[in-house]
Amino acid sequence: MKISWPENKQFAFTIFDDTDVSTLGNITPVYELLAGLGFRTTKSVWPLSANDPASDYFGSHTLEDGKYCDYIKSLQQRGFEIAYHGARMESSSRNMVQKSLQKFRTELGVYPRAYACHAGNCENLYWGEARFTIKAFKLLFQLLNQSKIRYSEGHRPESRFFWGDLAKKYINYARSFSYDEINLFNISPRVCYADSRKPFLNYLFISSDADNVEEFNNLIHLKNQEKLERQGGVCILSTHLGKGFIKEDAVNPATKYLLERLSQRNGWFPTVSQLLDYLTGTCRETEIDFTQRINLELKWFLHSFKRKLTARTYEKSELDYLFPDE
Repeated sequence: MKISWPENKQFAFTIFDDTDVSTLGNITPVYELLAGLGFRTTKSVWPLSANDPASDYFGSHTLEDGKYCDYIKSLQQRGFEIAYHGARMESSSRNMVQKSLQKFRTELGVYPRAYACHAGNCENLYWGEARFTIKAFKLLFQLLNQSKIRYSEGHRPESRFFWGDLAKKYINYARSFSYDEINLFNISPRVCYADSRKPFLNYLFISSDADNVEEFNNLIHLKNQEKLERQGGVCILSTHLGKGFIKEDAVNPATKYLLERLSQRNGWFPTVSQLLDYLTGTCRETEIDFTQRINLELKWFLHSFKRKLTARTYEKSELDYLFPDE
């Protein structure tokens, strides 16, 4: 698929940064690099803290951490988008979600426009098996995950974790499936879409997937950059910029080089919501049909199998920032 991008650009690229294991120390250098290169990407946050030492995300900063919050505000003022990754790093009831949305608005002056579910949080919207259309896919997902935990109740009105009405009111775009592909048009022409089977979400969007610094570098290596530009494609790269991108206060050298090379190409580098606004504004029809939905779901399974085989480990340099006194 080809599309005419703003300012006669050849392709579009942005990042959705999940806030897992982010701290002031391990995100500042990479965001200063992005800003200096002309990227204006999307940084998600947790408005509220959860002080559970058993959490895999313990030590991550939130909007309740003053200096971190100030830096997030400075990013927003410089044109970065601040998105919502749920109320906090652990499951949150409706009351906690309401409190977190108010905290977000109090600190940043607006409600979040973009949202991505987090891990196994019970308030996740249409997550887990709830993402899938047919029973066979739901059963396959259960088999692959072998988990009986219900971790997607945000869209269930009977649940204490329900907040679907609030999402419908405030959230424009929610992330759905992610893939091991730099040009999302190779997955579907509907990168952003509406889905009548998920009535509490206004729009959903698919993304490219890179969990950590090594997978990020692999996805944006020069051959893939050339492919994205040549095909006139679009990339919304979901990643965790807290996972190994910074060591001893310096950005990973390969990441720095690859981002510098990418910035020199004829690309449009907006925030996620700016990009999705453009895509929805240029589409005559945004509602996804049954065949298109099944296509996204089937490709997600295929890419998930592939990712399990090609997943890359990385040096967890973020531990020095999560637990600086140890």
